[in-house]
Amino acid sequence: MNKNKYVFIGLVITTLISALDTNIMQTASPTIVNQLGGLELFSWIFVVYMLVSTITVPLYGKLSDMYGRKKLLMIAVALFTIGSILCGLANSMVTLIIFRGIQGLGAGGMIPLSMIIVGDLFTIEKRGKIQAVFSGIWAVSSIIGPILGSFFVEALTWRWIFFINIPIGIATVLFLIPYKEAAEYKKTHIDYKGFFLFGISITLLLLSTSLSNPFWYVICGVIGFILFVLVERKEQYPFLPVTLFKNKGLLSTNLFMLVYCLSFYGTSNFIPLYLQEGSQMSIYKSGLILLSIALGWMFGSTPAGKWIIRFGYKVLFMFGSIVTTVSGLVLYLLIQDLSYIGLFIILTIQGFCFGLLFALGTIASQEFAESNIKGMSTSLQIFLRNIGTSVGVTIMGVIINHGVTLAIGMKNIFLYALILSFITIFLSFLVPEKTSFVGETALSK
Repeated sequence: MNKNKYVFIGLVITTLISALDTNIMQTASPTIVNQLGGLELFSWIFVVYMLVSTITVPLYGKLSDMYGRKKLLMIAVALFTIGSILCGLANSMVTLIIFRGIQGLGAGGMIPLSMIIVGDLFTIEKRGKIQAVFSGIWAVSSIIGPILGSFFVEALTWRWIFFINIPIGIATVLFLIPYKEAAEYKKTHIDYKGFFLFGISITLLLLSTSLSNPFWYVICGVIGFILFVLVERKEQYPFLPVTLFKNKGLLSTNLFMLVYCLSFYGTSNFIPLYLQEGSQMSIYKSGLILLSIALGWMFGSTPAGKWIIRFGYKVLFMFGSIVTTVSGLVLYLLIQDLSYIGLFIILTIQGFCFGLLFALGTIASQEFAESNIKGMSTSLQIFLRNIGTSVGVTIMGVIINHGVTLAIGMKNIFLYALILSFITIFLSFLVPEKTSFVGETALSK
């Protein structure tokens, strides 16, 4: 078997453990709290993981451009695995939260570095199919994750939701060993001062989305971000290279993906709640509706690479944003009248757009970037997506909580997303038509 195929298997396993960890934790967390105590710290099991894994994404991208993808991904998987072992051994809520931070430190590099390696190894045509495989893994994990979580909790112990990552992590590293990187990486100065300011600012802003009194966190976060910009302007080798913002292709696609994740991408988090509370639907059936998005995602991302070469970026970004807006308008106007099948079809259409646009965004972040900043460019877009999703879901949570009824709150969420979706249509017109497709390496058969 070709060595690159072993690498692909390693990347698939990396995606699998990331997806499983997210879905298993949601099922097992109540049992963990009952055994360890510290109910008041419950949310921090998720918050600390989200914070650390989000703010380290750009750092991994920066370091991968200097030291290579393989070393960084193996380190990330090792950190995640060590964090998993420690979480399984935790004897208090405080220690569990600390160890979840170590897990998040590894998780911050696993998905972006996997995407960067895919960009290094595979042609544009194949990258869409590979992203469809990755999205399929997340879809399957959303089903088997809660089942595994329930099994470990009831038949064994909740600690096995962490220990299961040990053999998977070891297998990932073994599959990555044959990978030989062809590119030469240039070591440069690392702007730790800039990263510190950047990390603190983003942490404060993200924390504000999880607290009841976020005012001072927002103020301090904004001040920190302004300081970051001022410091970076004088830095010879800034943490975020200036070329990332001077490049029209990168700037337009990053802005597009940020706003897109602020809009309809987060609405799916509230649809099961709406069906359970508003239509008295079972938990299983209401959760099953989200498979529509996963199904559409695979159909949207699979042909993305071929369509880029045939139609160019701008046309596809325009198409995806317009279809998302139209489907969102239907949801806003008819959400209370749609049947289960009708809602499934609309969400499948949106899932198709999600898959297409996320694949476009990832490929564009790699193809518009110069080779020496490809890792940073890819990780920056993933970071912006995470920020957009986190902030968008938080805003939607506030909107639905202030609705007179759940149905009105849901309509208000769709109205909010609809307004932003018109902005994405405008931004799609700013995306360049095409970029030269160079530096491609195909997976040998």
